[in-house]
Amino acid sequence: MSQDKVKEKERADRLRITDQFRSKNGFVYDIRFEGSRLTLFIAPREHESDSGDWKVEATARRPADPFVITQWGLTKVDALHEVQKSWLSQAEAQGLPTFDWTAVEKALRDVRAI
Repeated sequence: MSQDKVKEKERADRLRITDQFRSKNGFVYDIRFEGSRLTLFIAPREHESDSGDWKVEATARRPADPFVITQWGLTKVDALHEVQKSWLSQAEAQGLPTFDWTAVEKALRDVRAI
């Protein structure tokens, strides 16, 4: 394999935020990793009855239907960690793509999302 093709594959495989924008009362981050896409919606509490101060909603785009996990936490990082736990516990049964959650957290920190 040529050096250019190796570099191109490394770029395609590495986790990165491909899009970010404001939506409703929060922010949306589209993440790609090894050909899979993860969309995260991060928002503060809207109602007194909400389960925490921050919500992270993770969506996997699948051919048949999207899969969504929503978790709450006292901080954005806490909510992200809860999403990670749920994602990992359901990954095999739901056929979810694999993500490097440490890299997801670092990418979000790099853009000051968390």
